[in-house]
Amino acid sequence: MCDHALPWLVLYAVPGLGPAAYCALLEHFETPENILSQSPRALCEIPGIGPSTAHSISTNRDWAWARDQVARAKDLDIQICTLTDPLYPEILNQIYAPPPLLFAKGDISLCHSPTISIVGSRSFTAYGRETAHRLGSDLARAGITVVSGMAVGIDTHAHRGALEHGATAAVLGSSLDCPYPPENRTLFQQICERGVVFSEFPLGTSPEAHNFPRRNRIISGLSLGTVVVEAGKQSGALITAQFALDQNRDVFAVPGPIYSGKSQGTNGLLSQGAILVQTTQDILNEIEHRSALPAQPSEEPALSDREQRVWDALANLSADANPVHIDTLAKTAGFSSGETLNILLSLEIKGSVEQLPGMHFRIHT
Repeated sequence: MCDHALPWLVLYAVPGLGPAAYCALLEHFETPENILSQSPRALCEIPGIGPSTAHSISTNRDWAWARDQVARAKDLDIQICTLTDPLYPEILNQIYAPPPLLFAKGDISLCHSPTISIVGSRSFTAYGRETAHRLGSDLARAGITVVSGMAVGIDTHAHRGALEHGATAAVLGSSLDCPYPPENRTLFQQICERGVVFSEFPLGTSPEAHNFPRRNRIISGLSLGTVVVEAGKQSGALITAQFALDQNRDVFAVPGPIYSGKSQGTNGLLSQGAILVQTTQDILNEIEHRSALPAQPSEEPALSDREQRVWDALANLSADANPVHIDTLAKTAGFSSGETLNILLSLEIKGSVEQLPGMHFRIHT
């Protein structure tokens, strides 16, 4: 079931090899086996692969770890779906730098049907809870697979609504053997049995804070569009919305009270051109329109103003190639450490920066 993934896993474990670089290597050499057989010199000829990464690919060959991952996956009835596997969701394969591997438990084919993600704040109102539940229920009844992140809050109620009448898919910020949050263990089991749960993280990965922006890009990447139900100005749901825009997907927003802090993010999206959601039909109409258009693979996204600002600060601070700590970089860029981390993770996915142990970063070479 998972043995074919062994060379994929060996390459996946190489330090400093992010999704963008992994995909660049696959595009040139076609298979992980071919990549692993190359000399460092040949690897360096691929754009985005510098001497450090090429050396890591040539010297870090942890086959024992890969075999352990496969054995554990078999024991837990978890599938390891590679980028070239027919089961790999085609809609996710269209984004820039898709995850080379997906760990999945449940019915992966549900994401070969039309999909819409519903996201929002962990801190929610009764209005947000009811709206998420109703939208999830109505979309599932219409044959849409509802995607979310299984977080406490809006995500939970979107999943529960969908399970009443159809299918739902969850994407975790931890591995499938460490489902998070613990409050949603029952929901996790229900989705595994009647839907599908995904993670790009190898088994044994705990729910670290920096995993969740990576999770968010998969939520949006699995979806024709992302609906933000309720979100404050700093909500992680806005990161998902930004990824959706980068991936050439629709962004929907549910309006909220103008004096509510929990609606500042959603109302802000509407002011920036997000599609207004007043009924489920607003979403269905847009899906019908988009489905009539030919699919457009996402090209490498340009850096946003915020990303460029952080990249420039990192380039200046690490001119001598020394890694820079997150707090130093945040102070120089003029953002909080939390904001800077989210921006850096986006840059890491795009292959522009590399994260090192101890929350240190450097320009990817």
